Amino acid sequence: MNGPTWNIESIYPSISSHEFQNDWTLITGKLESLQKSIAHLKGDLAKPTDKTVTEIQNILLAYEDCVITAATMSTYLSCSLSVDSANNEAKTKESEIQIFFSKLSQAMVPVNLMIQRCDDSIFNKILSHDHIKTYRFMYEEQRKKAAHTLSEAEETLARSLEVPGHTAWGNLYDELSGNLRVQLNYPDRTEIVGLAKASALTKTANELDRKVAWLGIQEAWSEHQHTAAAIVNALAGWRIEDAQKRSHTKPMSFMNNPLSDNRITQKTLDAMIMACRNNAKDIQKAGHLMAKVMKKDKLELWDLLAPSPIGASQDAVPFEKGAQIVKDSFANVSPEMADFVQMMVDKKWIEGRVLPNKRTGAYCTGFLSKREPRVYMTYMGSNSDIGTLAHELGHGYHSWVMRDMTLGEMEYPMTLAETASVFAETVLGDALMTHAKTREEKIENAWGDLEGAMAFLINIPVRYEFERKFYEARKERTLSASELRKLMTDVWTEWYGDCTDKADELFWAHKLHFHIAGLSFYNFPYTFGYLFSLSIYARRKELGAEFMPKYKAILRDTGRMTAEDLIMKHLGEDITQPAFWQKSIEVVKAKINHFESLLSN
Repeated sequence: MNGPTWNIESIYPSISSHEFQNDWTLITGKLESLQKSIAHLKGDLAKPTDKTVTEIQNILLAYEDCVITAATMSTYLSCSLSVDSANNEAKTKESEIQIFFSKLSQAMVPVNLMIQRCDDSIFNKILSHDHIKTYRFMYEEQRKKAAHTLSEAEETLARSLEVPGHTAWGNLYDELSGNLRVQLNYPDRTEIVGLAKASALTKTANELDRKVAWLGIQEAWSEHQHTAAAIVNALAGWRIEDAQKRSHTKPMSFMNNPLSDNRITQKTLDAMIMACRNNAKDIQKAGHLMAKVMKKDKLELWDLLAPSPIGASQDAVPFEKGAQIVKDSFANVSPEMADFVQMMVDKKWIEGRVLPNKRTGAYCTGFLSKREPRVYMTYMGSNSDIGTLAHELGHGYHSWVMRDMTLGEMEYPMTLAETASVFAETVLGDALMTHAKTREEKIENAWGDLEGAMAFLINIPVRYEFERKFYEARKERTLSASELRKLMTDVWTEWYGDCTDKADELFWAHKLHFHIAGLSFYNFPYTFGYLFSLSIYARRKELGAEFMPKYKAILRDTGRMTAEDLIMKHLGEDITQPAFWQKSIEVVKAKINHFESLLSN
């Protein structure tokens, strides 16, 4: 079983192509021009005149133009390395593009500081430009951080150290995971596979495959646990030190950036986690029911991503059929969403192959210069793979409905990005359940509700609580691999209770999300998106023909306001209160109870 090969050659034929090399020459020239323009302007930034404002506007426009081309090149390199982590040409160029972005960021420091600190009259003059005014919300959010800015020299230094600093640690993890080999020890044979294939095997119907793959992954990461510990300690230490340096006027926590990046307040996050904690016992019931179906007292860790053993076909679903299942489910909500799936398939914008040097995970990315999305995954035909395909296509549809908007309006946070992806998964699950005829089919389809509840309301809070406690401890010193294992065990046990046979002690090592250089706390947005998407989906029948315009309006506003304001505007709800989250959790609990009733029939 193998998935499709994506087409990225329509962007650049290759790294060595004239098209790629010409764009590289173009952006390096633009960077040099920007550096000169900003250096010429620096003396006027303290007391800007109308002429200064015009020059700033021209710089911002030139910067955007440069970013669009550079980001397109960066995405191309990232896509190339995702399918072949051993591509040395791509690795070399990725290093160069990272340095380029660092230099671009350094060049813009004086202008960005001026925009953050200038008075309202100057700020409004800068935003009087028809195109630049679309960046108002983004710049207003940056102005809120003015108390945490450093001097120009310090900000420039901080940016210059990013690539050889925390970015290098993230690169190390990518290199390690991309080249890691997993030994699969079957009773009658031994196989050596890449990490992406081993991870895909943990989602298959065959328990032996899942067990062998899971144990192999654990063994592989056990050998590299000290490297993984060094990476997460370095990343956390960098962020903590940065926050401390920025606390000169107003205290800054390691949570400031993840909250700001996701455009929510601590009060909203606390309300959501509190709602999950208050219902943890009820959600653990999902795990117990899964174990019961598997004829086990407790779930074993290689069962967490398994398809339902009742009605689960041992036959892998070919990609064409899997994509058609997703398309048909989307058609129940909107013909436009179904057409989008067909377009993605027809244009070969989906990557799903099993390859030896392929990186793990799944994502949706896009090429800014052409406003074209791409979906990346390893497709092996499991129900979980079909769910992942729907999830990533949900992301793709989100960016597709915004493709006519400016870059300043498209910078939506992960909290709202995950809303679109989980909404797509919910649509798929609902469609499968609606068309299920036999008890076995209904149980198989409702199984996804149990896995979703466990993943978003138990596993994600585990990640958040682990990372929060780790960062608190990291303020004082680094933590060893054994200490990280114990911390993960403690948090895992607290949230999973007795529904798993043990804790995944190495979860912090083998989960990519803990090792991303550019983002910390890459976890709570998933729970946010899950519960928010359920809240949106619950209004589908109520709104009828008005639902899709409402949904698209929500998606198009995701880059223009905070999550609190967005949900108040479109749903009239206050997400800083646990009551909002509780309503969605009640929907989840009803799904769990429905599954239990199916078992009793």
